[in-house]
Amino acid sequence: MGGLKVKGLCDKNGRLYYRRKVRGKDVYIRLPDITDPTFAEEYERAKSPDRERASPNAGTLGALVEDYRASSDFRNIRSEKTRRNYIRYLDMIKKEDGHRTVKGVRPAFVRKLRDRYAETPGKANNWLNVFKTLMSYAAVNDWRPDNPTVDVKMLPIGEHEPWPADVLERAIAEASPMLRLLIITGLCSGARIGDVIRMQHGWHDGKIMEFRTSKNRANVAIPMHPLWIREIAKHERKSVYIHYDRAGKPFSSPKAVQERLRTLMASIGSPTYESNGKERGYSFHGLRKNASCYLAELGLSDVEGGSICGMTPETVRHYTKRARAYMIALGAASRVTKGDVLPIKGGRVLKGAK
Repeated sequence: MGGLKVKGLCDKNGRLYYRRKVRGKDVYIRLPDITDPTFAEEYERAKSPDRERASPNAGTLGALVEDYRASSDFRNIRSEKTRRNYIRYLDMIKKEDGHRTVKGVRPAFVRKLRDRYAETPGKANNWLNVFKTLMSYAAVNDWRPDNPTVDVKMLPIGEHEPWPADVLERAIAEASPMLRLLIITGLCSGARIGDVIRMQHGWHDGKIMEFRTSKNRANVAIPMHPLWIREIAKHERKSVYIHYDRAGKPFSSPKAVQERLRTLMASIGSPTYESNGKERGYSFHGLRKNASCYLAELGLSDVEGGSICGMTPETVRHYTKRARAYMIALGAASRVTKGDVLPIKGGRVLKGAK
């Protein structure tokens, strides 16, 4: 560690640990390398009072969680939001099931744990996603010979729907100037809200917007629709960022934008749609589907649309499945409707039919 002294740190076989006394005994808590961006957070977590308990027993889920959090797999999660989400659910797993053995986990057991949160399927699926990652890590690192979560499915959950034309028109007409620009950016780019608020003037040349997505680190180049270019031009450049708050500062997180959007939707009558048996309001994420459907209607392939919007071809197919079905129906309409759908009286009976 280059002579740097940090209280409680010790090095054992090239690995860093935080050492503390618990009931008179030395307890060692694994830490990432001191140069890792997550080191400070993990160090504070190790020092906190809630760690006044013995380290988890070897071979348990609690021990696996600690090993995973100190691994390069966890450190290489690039999205800060994703990392925070993982920390939340890893802590849940350790607190509620940390005493269970890793080798004792079976598919039926995983489904039972998932269903503890069935009343909130979003939470259940987030938990399962993190647990799947943890079990994959366990299988690769010899904690157990297989991954018991492979065939455990996510719970059905409502989807974000694309905004209908009338909702889009009313929202754009009633939105404040900056919120209108945010909506049009989402509509024309298909970008996630976190990437939209990061966009800078230097990332485009008035024709193409280029950047790397924050979630999956995909490089995208988006042809800029004239509507988008005109809307950007209406706003004064108060910073390098295209979108900014009332004080002229860039949005620090999506929350402020989402709150403004909820207020806007309430002002136009709170339009909703039904998904998975529940009424839901239109969200910023739904604009990604609008963008995907628009590109599909122009005839772009799944690969082309995904490259522009920073999506996999599979995601594009999922987002555009209804739009494509409608396009097929339109194309076949003249052929389908010109015939007589009723059986012809006295028509030929196929051989062998009874």
